[in-house]
Amino acid sequence: MAPPEIDQYIRNGMDQAKELRKKQTRQRWIRISSGLVACSFVLVFIFSIRLSPAIAAYVSTIPGMERIVEFLHDDKGLRLAAENNLVQNIDASGSLEGVTFTSDQALADEKRMLLFYTLKNNGNDKEVALDRIELFDQSGKEWEYGVSWSRMGTEDATTQNRLDIIINEATEIPDALTAKVTLEIDNIKQVTPVMIDFTIDKSKYKTLQTKEYPVMKEVTVDGQRFTIEQIAVFPTQSEVSIRFDPANKKHVFDFDKLRLVDEKGQTFAFWGNGVPVRDNGENGKVYHLESIYFVEPEKLYLKANGIRALDKDQLQIVIDAQTGTLTKVPNDRMKLTALRQVDDVVGMDFSLKVPPQDYHSHIFLGNNFTDDLGNEYEYVQGTSSSASSDESIQNYSILYKRKTNKGMPTHYSFTLSNFPERLQGTFSVEIK
Repeated sequence: MAPPEIDQYIRNGMDQAKELRKKQTRQRWIRISSGLVACSFVLVFIFSIRLSPAIAAYVSTIPGMERIVEFLHDDKGLRLAAENNLVQNIDASGSLEGVTFTSDQALADEKRMLLFYTLKNNGNDKEVALDRIELFDQSGKEWEYGVSWSRMGTEDATTQNRLDIIINEATEIPDALTAKVTLEIDNIKQVTPVMIDFTIDKSKYKTLQTKEYPVMKEVTVDGQRFTIEQIAVFPTQSEVSIRFDPANKKHVFDFDKLRLVDEKGQTFAFWGNGVPVRDNGENGKVYHLESIYFVEPEKLYLKANGIRALDKDQLQIVIDAQTGTLTKVPNDRMKLTALRQVDDVVGMDFSLKVPPQDYHSHIFLGNNFTDDLGNEYEYVQGTSSSASSDESIQNYSILYKRKTNKGMPTHYSFTLSNFPERLQGTFSVEIK
């Protein structure tokens, strides 16, 4: 049972987030559901766009399609998937306390599903947010998936957004789904969920076969070796399989602008929506890029502008629970600015000095949080923002709840998921 202080603690965090928004700082939120270990920052941008004749014709056939095309403006692959008739209408809704949640449309294949939804607030003085969504199959069992969305609350009468759902490798989308939607109204999580039933027409994508490009080329950058194994292409995303040499002295976190480039110079990268990467066995990763499914390039290259990596013996962050100081950290780029401990709730604030290329790329520090007594912790929420006076400083706030009770620890620790240190060099590999 959560301590009574946790609600107030979370509300305080929300108040801080409001202040950061007022200062026009950068905020990102994360939610990951069961069955998928991954992370994703989601920001949805709305643009005024000029439609191609083909898209304009298709837009006129589905209610609300104009909005979907706007949501997909930043992803060429998804835009092409919409143009090729992968969007389906759902129009299922439920209401609570004057707030209506409607699942409007879906765009799906075997790897990924985007659910477009509307939050209609009949009381304009209320701040409304989507706190949680759980998806169940016909038997009532929760489906295994990963999900991310924009988390910020709003007082707008109508808000439209999207959920990005990554499908677990061992499962597929059920024929019928029940969405258990938990809303947050005026910063209070509602006890009663909104229940919505809907179906997914899998015939829209079942005949679209995976396109595979075998590669198996080894790359060496700054003494670190990895192998580009293959590129698998689906309507919603391209998947780049990379395996790292276990003998490497450094751990590779990520690539700067990993992208596919065709013979025309057109690039297909990850633009910030959905889950960017997942584990693929020991020392393997699968990176998700924009889909080239409907492009059919004559030539294809895989490129990256840089590689973020750190010595393997520098990955652990250790915090002294009594003094609130860092006792193990890679270097002075990272500082602990606050440590808050209230019963079984632990919150911490970090500042991180980043190079110019990272000014607008907030990272996920890590969430395998534990302590010297072996307690288990649950990730509750996190925020990030840029300092108003110095773009090179990023501020991170993370909140955990202790799930076990083995005593009060003297040290906390977690393993870094990313860090702004890089190898010397780039790479370019011919795929096709």
